[in-house]
Amino acid sequence: MTLSKAVLSFKETYGQAMAVTAPLGSVVSTSTAAIVYAGDSVVFTTLLSLLASALWIYNLTLYSKKLASAGGFYTFNFSAWRSKKLSFLEALTEVFAYSMLNAVNAITTYLIVSIGLSIIGISLPLWVGAIVIAVSVMYPSLISLTHIKKLMSYVITVSATAEAALLIGIFILSLHGGFHYNYVIPKDVNMGNLATAFVLTTVSISGAGAATYLGEETKEPLKNVSRGMWLALLIGGISMFLGTYALVALWNGSLTSLANSPQPLLYEMMTYGPLFMLIALVLSINSLLSSNIGTTIGASRVLFNLAREDAAPKIFLRTNKNGEPVIATITIALITTVVTIGSVFTLGLVTAFTEVSAVTGILWLLGRLFDGIGVPVLYWRIRELSFISLMIPVAATGINLWGDITSIISMDLNQAIILGIILMITLVWYVKKARFGRPGRLVVNEQNEVMDVDEYLKRKVSAK
Repeated sequence: MTLSKAVLSFKETYGQAMAVTAPLGSVVSTSTAAIVYAGDSVVFTTLLSLLASALWIYNLTLYSKKLASAGGFYTFNFSAWRSKKLSFLEALTEVFAYSMLNAVNAITTYLIVSIGLSIIGISLPLWVGAIVIAVSVMYPSLISLTHIKKLMSYVITVSATAEAALLIGIFILSLHGGFHYNYVIPKDVNMGNLATAFVLTTVSISGAGAATYLGEETKEPLKNVSRGMWLALLIGGISMFLGTYALVALWNGSLTSLANSPQPLLYEMMTYGPLFMLIALVLSINSLLSSNIGTTIGASRVLFNLAREDAAPKIFLRTNKNGEPVIATITIALITTVVTIGSVFTLGLVTAFTEVSAVTGILWLLGRLFDGIGVPVLYWRIRELSFISLMIPVAATGINLWGDITSIISMDLNQAIILGIILMITLVWYVKKARFGRPGRLVVNEQNEVMDVDEYLKRKVSAK
């Protein structure tokens, strides 16, 4: 009933970080949703997201070079604030944010398959569409139960790098008419929509931070986790920005029609022929599935560690022979299924795509607010507070705070209902179970041993 220890290297942490970043899948998923809100200003919001994500990854680096996470960002939260309530709130926020992103990507997979086939004159039968969504939910969950090293080495790393190469290639194609600097300047869009688009694009780029969930399973976690995050941000984040720019620059119609197009990338690739469109379609599907693998792995480890901290049912501690948390992984698949089916049947496919995407973005950034401003608090605790460890976290938190609060103020009734349901589940869970446990207290030392954060930090301070 334990995870595999110290089986991953820098390459696999990069694979996990790139899986959740999913640059190509993000362009056809969250970036496409962002276009609905911001139009061609999506290029600006993606650039802003790249900056915010770099600041965020720097924050995570400040954390992860001092301690390794045993279950996700919420352990960093507790190391700074020592609050069970804040720690558990972020833990559940992560679980739902990742599960909902899985749902968004499952819906996106259906949409791009349907649209891609319609472009070449094939109508997708409803029953085939149902199978596509089912596979999009089930496949990432089932394959996540294989050994983590093999999964990251063979399934994720190569495919994630290939999709980045495709986006860079599309960007080079877009330069035949020169570089349009005006696309980087926001225009004719209200602040609420701009913030929502920023939140959506940040969801993907900041996914590079998902490497922190593998602290227990990574050799030399205080070094390799940060290295994996930065390489994924460099390759995935930049290629996503370049791909988003190309999405706008290659569009032949009006910018209004771009915002109304369900999958502009596929239509643009079709101008180069059906083969190019099908290649983009296949790689996009692979990217979305890879993203769901990464988020499923991250969310399952949150549930596993909460159970280890007596803040969740002990059944989540059950692992298979590969050291993968079986019940926790199945639970994430069930949450994803409920969100996918519930949103599609109540809102319809297209509306479910945009509404669930918006809520996912809000949840994604919510936890970052506590983590970001918590960096100076942690460094103060270990007597290493400096100007850099104070100002960069404050700057990153300020950008994220603007995006999240503005998005919350601008959200519609559907989004408010979804957030309300999640808040209610979190409160009931805390009152019934988590408040009697110790959520956030467990961290990982340099030898991949799980231990109490106070004991660990006491050793770090006394060793100076």
